[in-house]
Amino acid sequence: MDKMSAKARFEELCRNAVAEQEKFLMDILAENKDTEYGRLFGFEDIHSIEEYQKELPITFHYDYEAIIERQVDGEEGLITAKEPVYYCISSGNTESPRYLPIIEEDLVRQKFYWNDLIRETIMNQIPEAEEEELFGRIFETGDFRRDYMPDGTMCGVRAGALYHYLDEKKELNVSCYTAPEEVLFPSGKPEDLLYVKLRFALACRDVTAIHGVFVNRVVGMFRYVLNHWDALLTDIGTGEISDCFSLSHEWKKYLKENLPADPGRARELRSIPTDDLENGLVKKIWPNIRYARLIGGSMFTPYMDKLRVYMADLPIHHFTYAASEGCFGIARSINEEDAFYVLLPDTGFYEFLSETGKGEKPVTISNVEVGMKYELLVTTLSGAYRYAIGDVVEVVGFEGQAPIVRVCYRKSQMINVADEKMNVRQLETAMRKFQRRTKCTAEGYCVDGDYVKRTPRYILYLELAEGELPEDAEELLDECLMESCSGYKRDRELAELDRVKIQLIPKGGFKSYGRFMARLGQRKEQDKPLHVLVTDVQRAFFGGALIE
Repeated sequence: MDKMSAKARFEELCRNAVAEQEKFLMDILAENKDTEYGRLFGFEDIHSIEEYQKELPITFHYDYEAIIERQVDGEEGLITAKEPVYYCISSGNTESPRYLPIIEEDLVRQKFYWNDLIRETIMNQIPEAEEEELFGRIFETGDFRRDYMPDGTMCGVRAGALYHYLDEKKELNVSCYTAPEEVLFPSGKPEDLLYVKLRFALACRDVTAIHGVFVNRVVGMFRYVLNHWDALLTDIGTGEISDCFSLSHEWKKYLKENLPADPGRARELRSIPTDDLENGLVKKIWPNIRYARLIGGSMFTPYMDKLRVYMADLPIHHFTYAASEGCFGIARSINEEDAFYVLLPDTGFYEFLSETGKGEKPVTISNVEVGMKYELLVTTLSGAYRYAIGDVVEVVGFEGQAPIVRVCYRKSQMINVADEKMNVRQLETAMRKFQRRTKCTAEGYCVDGDYVKRTPRYILYLELAEGELPEDAEELLDECLMESCSGYKRDRELAELDRVKIQLIPKGGFKSYGRFMARLGQRKEQDKPLHVLVTDVQRAFFGGALIE
């Protein structure tokens, strides 16, 4: 009998998603009934979804901090019967990193979706291309530091967990990547390796795909290429490193030893006309490229708009819906109109709370409705039970019985000064309108509440990339915010909010913030667009106390 294809296995899981979800939950409870957490909540006596919802509370990361700390210190059998093989580092919205344990089965299932299913999906949807034309030379834009807990267990971000796991098991083929293993898995002092990765990628003539995590990092990378085009080409041709690039002595030495001068490649790249370089930049550099795989969609609209300039009509697969806690969704196909993800029936048990949060009972996949928005609760293989990850998703359809969702916003990424409850999507919509009306382009922006005056207001920290603000900029922004968020409009009309204030920050301010957070331990792989300030450190930085 032929082995079932990844696509066929996935479709079968989705056809029977309701039964798979119940089986998943009951298996988790049975496996972990003798753990400390299982005994505390009586897993052995729970035999239905309804009993599970009745007996276990909704939890957050702080509910697990003490027990995870004990687990890190060497105690066993606390939240899962199986010991973790990896600790995911999640910055979340707290002041310091937090750790989430991951068991091996979690990574095995992640491998099926990220490797087997996505690979098969891309091959099926670009049928005219041979396998080597799709996966022969991949520009992996991420780097995944080799880090370990005190007991020797691997640790890092979710995006790097699978790479680390496969590498440890000698199952990772690094020869398909443009950068060597030392660049993919750097060790030593944390350092931004963007220049190093780009040098290897630009030197490669036959890149077939770009793999990344978040689209904002990929866009920033190509903006870097455009800003340093001449210097990069000079370095490719000479094998040297121009003074405008900041790099440690160790990495300079590594590049000189491992990436010799290539005058021919430099000439090829210099032959590209520079009068309209950014339009279709990716195909100009790598004519044989076939697709990109990254997390994008309407959550990242400004970056997606810029990405389309750089990539033209290059097909995009929106990769995965994942968090430190688990891998929850997968994009079905390339070039969908938005980042739509099928919730995976065998990587988590899902519950859905109404977006309004008015006390309605959480429902399961059997009862969700297309067009409705829900806060997602997950129970994972690795010991998170009825866990609120903070995401609000909209159900847009079904694959068999499995819901297809798009991620709308994170609950923490919401500003709520006077009960207006403006979420990040509404803020982004307002900022797109504002930039069109002022004919300015933002390099970065973030918003906070300003409570200095009697009537509170928003303060927008704005770094301009192009243009100058008109005198009536604050009035225009206020109009855009009212148009985009009915709660903001209501509170402005009731005089519960004052008009927004714009605070310009110096050029390079957002890069300085990134460097500052890196010094505090935040990893580059965790970079996501910062639009709402939620921590004291963020507020102090953009408020002026820490900005460089």
